[in-house]
Amino acid sequence: MRIIKILNFLSLFCFTIESTLLLPPALSLNQCRVKNAGPEPKIRELCHNVEELDLASNNIIDIDEVYKIVRAMPNLRFVNLSENDLSKCNRYSSKFIGSINRQKLEKIKSLVLNNTHIPWSGVELLLNIMPSIVDLHLSLNNYESIQLNAKKTYPNIKFLYLSGNPKLCNWNDIKLLMKTFPKLEGLTMADCNIISIPEHVLIHLKNLVSLNISNWPINEWISIDRLNQLPKLIKLRCQGIPILNKLDTADERRQHLIARLPRVTRLNGSDISEDERVFAERAFIRWFIANPDESKPTRFFELQDIHGRVEPLAEVNLSPPKYANVRVIFNDLSNEQLENDQLSYESLVRQCKDSRSFKVDLNKSVRNFKVQLSSLYNVIPTNIRVFYIDTEMSELLGILHIEELRFAQKKLYTYNVQDGDEFLIEMK
Repeated sequence: MRIIKILNFLSLFCFTIESTLLLPPALSLNQCRVKNAGPEPKIRELCHNVEELDLASNNIIDIDEVYKIVRAMPNLRFVNLSENDLSKCNRYSSKFIGSINRQKLEKIKSLVLNNTHIPWSGVELLLNIMPSIVDLHLSLNNYESIQLNAKKTYPNIKFLYLSGNPKLCNWNDIKLLMKTFPKLEGLTMADCNIISIPEHVLIHLKNLVSLNISNWPINEWISIDRLNQLPKLIKLRCQGIPILNKLDTADERRQHLIARLPRVTRLNGSDISEDERVFAERAFIRWFIANPDESKPTRFFELQDIHGRVEPLAEVNLSPPKYANVRVIFNDLSNEQLENDQLSYESLVRQCKDSRSFKVDLNKSVRNFKVQLSSLYNVIPTNIRVFYIDTEMSELLGILHIEELRFAQKKLYTYNVQDGDEFLIEMK
């Protein structure tokens, strides 16, 4: 299907001003079965204002068609060609742009070629006609090596995305990347098969501000520690690597990375506050004190000099208590006695013959507690009223703090029952 057919269809839904069609600045033709460009003048007429073009998951296989489409959109800044099969696109397959003095596409800043399997010669061809590219996405292309012309550089590229190429495993390839893209600031290579970070490669990474090494099969902390030698590195994504997975919790993994990498200010997408850094560094010290068999890195002693002796954290259990030793008082006085004597609670307790102390399960509901009390006193649960007396609060306030247990599903612990508290039972 030609792109012009899709654009003619979209024109039915676009606004017009004085009969001039206005397509939106961001145009998505995802999964529209586009294969060919169609007449360039018509594309230029319809898409003059388009700045972002999404052509992902179409049937484009010809790099010449790509060029004709984007050339006809003079204000284009972003192009997504992901999941089109560009595996046969290279400088030799191009019958159009490879044989003429090409018109450079200076405004395009971002090019996305994920899961296209485009060969490196095709990448170079597109970079040559789009010399202002800043963001280049080449993930999921199953590259086995980097095959770029070592004599050609692309200084405008600042951010390179190469994730999901598990056959990439050689640092010589990464060194070639850094040479070809000498101004690179961000390198994303998650899910590649790099097993270590040797010291001799760090000189090639000196300009990196951000780095993603998630799921690299790194088994030694020394590779992580060497990242401290990258003077500009402040953003790091580092998850799923074997040496980190040896730590028990996600909190410990983050704390160790923060403590080991003092220059990094953003880790795995989250900013590191000053308070978090201090807490992480102190937790790092505690971890090695609690694990004396582990070899202490140089960073441990540096942090000890900063924070001094760090005591283990006290273990505080904030969960509600499970049981309480309470007294249950059964009001067995007659109504006549109560009316005649106008008893205070203290007097009532002294005159009641039946009071018992026992341990109560605070996870019980009020209904189940009443059933337990009923069996204890041989009464019917629906015929009693139960009151909770908070003895500590009563002493503090100087008056009786009493509350009836009215809600059958409510748990006893929600009343903040403590040892020494009391329950009063009355017949209805």
